[in-house]
Amino acid sequence: MSFEFTVLSDERFIQILDAWVDSPWPKTAEDGYALRDHLGWKPDSKDPALFASDVEPDEPSAYFTARNDSIKSLTFPITDIAPEEARGESLADALGIYRHFCDILKSRYGKPKRRKNSNGHYRSNFVTSQGVGVDVGGTIAHVSCVVESPEEMFIASEYQRLAAKGYISEDE
Repeated sequence: MSFEFTVLSDERFIQILDAWVDSPWPKTAEDGYALRDHLGWKPDSKDPALFASDVEPDEPSAYFTARNDSIKSLTFPITDIAPEEARGESLADALGIYRHFCDILKSRYGKPKRRKNSNGHYRSNFVTSQGVGVDVGGTIAHVSCVVESPEEMFIASEYQRLAAKGYISEDE
């Protein structure tokens, strides 16, 4: 089966980074709704933190999470999802798209802090000078981006530090 990914444009990716990543943190849920609307994303009728994205405009495919009225993360697709019958041949395209968006992030934020590639799953984590995490990654089926608040990044680093010292186990 022949399949070609729908891919977020570079300009739109940079617009999203400018709005969500490089603007001041912390962000409230109201800030998230305002950014969603500013970017033209249409909210889900049942959950306003879930919305249609640029590459999947007909279904809720992006969302942000919030706790205590503070945004913790934003997840949005960079590509649509390859149909199951095309997934064997879509890996090379998905990896090329992933590497391209890593290059954009590297030019903005420097080298990734972590890279992971195992069993067809790949991810690179970049950290901005504000402490915002930007992960780009995917599988043979799609490529996506996750933006993590400075607070979430701090919690994750503390967890890793405590686990490394043996104060807690990795699976707690």
